[in-house]
Amino acid sequence: MATTGERFANRVLSVHRFINRSLVARLIHYMLPGGKATMVAAAPPSPMVRQLSKNTLAVDADALLLKPSPDAAFPAYFLVAVEAGGYVRGLVLLALYPILRMLSREAHVKAMAMVSFCGLRRDEAARIGRAVLPKLFSREAPHMHAMEALDALPKEVKVVAVSRTFPTVMVEAFLKEYVGFEAVAGRELKGGTRYLTGAMAELDMGRLARVLKQTEKKTLCPYYPKPVVFHDGRLAFTPTPAAALAMYIYFPLAILLAIVRIAIYVLLPWRVSSVVAGLTGVRVRVIGAVPAAGDRDTEGASSKPHGGRLYACNHRTLLDPVGIACALKRPVAAVTYSLSRLSEVLSPIPLRRLTRNREEDRRRMSSMLARGDVVVCPEGTTCREPYLLRFSPLFAELASEVTPVAVDARTTMFYATSTSPVAKSFDSVYFLMNPRPEYIVQFLEPVNTESGKSSIEVANDVQHALASALGFEGTALTRKDKYLLLAGNEGVVKTK
Repeated sequence: MATTGERFANRVLSVHRFINRSLVARLIHYMLPGGKATMVAAAPPSPMVRQLSKNTLAVDADALLLKPSPDAAFPAYFLVAVEAGGYVRGLVLLALYPILRMLSREAHVKAMAMVSFCGLRRDEAARIGRAVLPKLFSREAPHMHAMEALDALPKEVKVVAVSRTFPTVMVEAFLKEYVGFEAVAGRELKGGTRYLTGAMAELDMGRLARVLKQTEKKTLCPYYPKPVVFHDGRLAFTPTPAAALAMYIYFPLAILLAIVRIAIYVLLPWRVSSVVAGLTGVRVRVIGAVPAAGDRDTEGASSKPHGGRLYACNHRTLLDPVGIACALKRPVAAVTYSLSRLSEVLSPIPLRRLTRNREEDRRRMSSMLARGDVVVCPEGTTCREPYLLRFSPLFAELASEVTPVAVDARTTMFYATSTSPVAKSFDSVYFLMNPRPEYIVQFLEPVNTESGKSSIEVANDVQHALASALGFEGTALTRKDKYLLLAGNEGVVKTK
């Protein structure tokens, strides 16, 4: 039952939401046909909503997404420059920023667009808008709660989002997929069919009219904004000009730290590597008792071969099995679906590729398990946010008992995951480039796989146990869902 303090906090929150909804809804109501003319004249117009025609409203997307600051648009353009063009392009934008600040707002925005987009492929620019920027907008948007007031509008009212600060390619995916606008109008980037020049055109009112004709009714999501489960990109912080400058100053030291940390884990024994790595800022925090090593006895009542202990963990980064090995203070083997040659060379533990052929993968994992402890990640891909993807049930068919392990990775500057095959090669390096990377490892009670439940039910039980331990939310999303959203493919790569 809720305590008195919790009930009071809930009441305060309810009143706060009611006030927000009522005030903004009233402003919008007075802008609609049929509102009181005297009240329209007396009340200041909403800075976020404008009436375009009798049944058409335009929502100022910039007012939703940007804080009232001269630097507000810089982080989004900087992410485009770095994630699509590289760190050198981002450095150019940062170096020019003091000069750009002296320009008018219009010239300032056009110059940032030119530096960020010049020479980019159109499909790459669209990928950044779809995979990278939604996380920034959902985290930084100051007025997104005001969108709840649009629930009070009649269903026949058309609502379109309009941006003058960002080209459409930067904001369309977020405003459509996560906020729920059916129509988004903005300034277009000039260029050919494949490449962009970076020049930004004026807002095309004719195009806005065409967009409105295609909009039949208000179809906004009931909750604003919808949570961002999947996102891409390397930068784990909001790159304001000051934060971006700090990153570039730190970058040489980050590379040196990564080299030293990799050498520690590769060259030193497991019992001392975590201690020495801790002196460089790496931390592995263990929650709960550490299980003993698997007994290598393959005889017994179980029909499943079991030489070592089978660990099933959620998947945060490629280093999940290494974090578990550090917690155990002994090496474990791991299996993975896709692995770069660089990651294979740098790995301090044995790795085995899987093929996505069920019988062949079963054979390979059973062979490894017969020789020692094995770590599997049934999600099949990583997820940065507090969600668990659907678990593949194959692991529940390999041993009579499985030990769930809840892992979480903490980073402050660089994300250690990527959907790009080339960038993925450096995932482990980026994790170790963070100033104080941290792994939290929690060993849960073993789960019996021969209790009469199907492998799917066992997999769901393990997912639920891990979600409860981490405070995450279990989902039915899969690797395919992630890669279709972020990369436009199913995430299948060729293996040798």
